[in-house]
Amino acid sequence: MHEQRYNDIGGRGRRSRRRDRTLMVLRLVAAGLSLVLAVELLWALYRSPRLQVRQVRVVGVRMLDPAAVIASAAIPPGATLAGVSTRKLRRAIAAIPAVERATVARDWPATLVIVVRERTPAVFVRCRQGIVFVDRRGIAFTGTRCDTAGLPELKGVGVAPGEIGRALKGRAVAQALVALSAAQEAELPVSEVVLRGRDDLALRLADGTALHLGRPQQLRLKVSQAKVALIELRPRQRVEYIDVSCPDAAVWKPRLES
Repeated sequence: MHEQRYNDIGGRGRRSRRRDRTLMVLRLVAAGLSLVLAVELLWALYRSPRLQVRQVRVVGVRMLDPAAVIASAAIPPGATLAGVSTRKLRRAIAAIPAVERATVARDWPATLVIVVRERTPAVFVRCRQGIVFVDRRGIAFTGTRCDTAGLPELKGVGVAPGEIGRALKGRAVAQALVALSAAQEAELPVSEVVLRGRDDLALRLADGTALHLGRPQQLRLKVSQAKVALIELRPRQRVEYIDVSCPDAAVWKPRLES
């Protein structure tokens, strides 16, 4: 009786060990198959010709040429969509002076989408190299499609080639942009912002009237006083200039009719 019980226990132990070995083999086979599938998937993602980048779509450009944006991205020939580093592409595109921000996304199976936010020009400057735009932060940049319609011209400032993509140096430029912003908030149509040295700033309106602001101090107050003077004077006469260098004592000159 005891011998039969021991035999039954021994048989169950052997069967259990065989099941364990079988399960171990199945697990190893499954792990091997998973590894093979993972390798094949990685190969497909990073090497398969079917997933190579076949199209690059650029969205949001007005001043820039889409081809120039794609060229700056420098996507390697034959690169797959998964193999492209969107971070590197984003950095390369953001290095374009006219680009304020860029994002790059994958559109499977074979398209890269580049979304560009261009800088908004506040003024433009005429230089030897052509038209240079300046945004509200004073950063100079160029664009392939130069459209200056409706933009004030900044005069009395030069932009060297090495300054493209950087903020223009000098407090005078920053103050000129403050004066322009104040005039636009006051709904005064500015056609020119003129710097005659660090202590002589003027705005020219679309109708030719000049606003002499003098030193770049109390600019918002000066612009406000100039608008008040314009409202009072324009119904009666045309004005050549209004001098608000001293905002408490505005001086103006009537325009002589030819």
